[in-house]
Amino acid sequence: MDKVVKFLIFIVVITLIVAMANIFGLIPEDCIDPEKMRTLPAIAISSGVLIASITYISNNKNQLSDRQKESDEINLLIAKDGFDETYTLLKDLNNDRVTWIRAARILYKSLELKKDIKLPQFLKSFEVSEERLRNQLYRLLQTDPENPDQSDKVSLPPQFFYGIDNWRDCKMSLNEAAIDSKSPIIAYSVEIDKVLPEPKAGGLSESSVIAIYDFLEYPDDYSDPLSKIKPWPNNYNGIYGIEQGARRYISHKMTYSVIDKKIHSRE
Repeated sequence: MDKVVKFLIFIVVITLIVAMANIFGLIPEDCIDPEKMRTLPAIAISSGVLIASITYISNNKNQLSDRQKESDEINLLIAKDGFDETYTLLKDLNNDRVTWIRAARILYKSLELKKDIKLPQFLKSFEVSEERLRNQLYRLLQTDPENPDQSDKVSLPPQFFYGIDNWRDCKMSLNEAAIDSKSPIIAYSVEIDKVLPEPKAGGLSESSVIAIYDFLEYPDDYSDPLSKIKPWPNNYNGIYGIEQGARRYISHKMTYSVIDKKIHSRE
C-alpha cells in the first residue's frame, strides 16, 4: 500500500513539474503536444484524489488494527485473571459445592474469551496461560496413595465429591457417603429471632465436576511441542558437564526396562 501511494505521489509531482514548466515556457513548443498538456491537470487531480483515498483506507486499517490490539490485550488480561481466580478457589483442595460451581463458571467464561482474540501473539499468550492452569489443576486434584510403592499420586476418592469433610481418612462406602451428604427431612417452626439451617447440598454439582475435569483433557487438535524433539543417541561416552546425569539416564532407559521389580535388557 505504501509503495502504491509513493508511486502516485511521484506521478503527481512529475505532472505538476511538467505543467508548471509549460506555463512558464520552459519547455520548447515542438516537444509538447498541446492536446496532451490539457490532460495534465486532470491527471494530477485524479492522482491526488486516489492518494487521499488510499491514505484514508490505510489509516482506517491501522486504526482497526490498533483497536483489535487493545481489545485482545483486555480480553487476555481478563482471561488470565479468570484462570488465576479458578486456581485460587480450588488450591486448598476444598469440596465445597458453591466454590466448585463458582470456579467452573469463571473458568468457562475465561475460556470463551479466546474466540474474541484475533492477533497471533495474544492467542499464543492465552494458550500458554491456559496450559499453565491445566497443569496446576492436574497436580492439585490428586492425593497421596496408601501405598507409595505402587504410585506417586492417585485420583481423589469418590467420597471427596460427596462433600465428606474427612475424606482423606474416610472409610465410608459410597452409599454411606451419599446418605451422609444429605440432610434428613425435619420440620422447623419459623421464628423471628432464629434463622433456619441450610440443608446439606448432597455433594458437588455434577456439572461443575465434569467442567473442571473436562478442562484437564487436552483438546483433539492440540499440537505437542515435544513431538518435535529429536531423541538422543544411546551413547554417553565423551559427555561432560551439566548433561552427564541426564545422558546416562536416557541411555539407561533406552537399554533396560523394569518388570515386576526386576531389570530386563531391551535387546
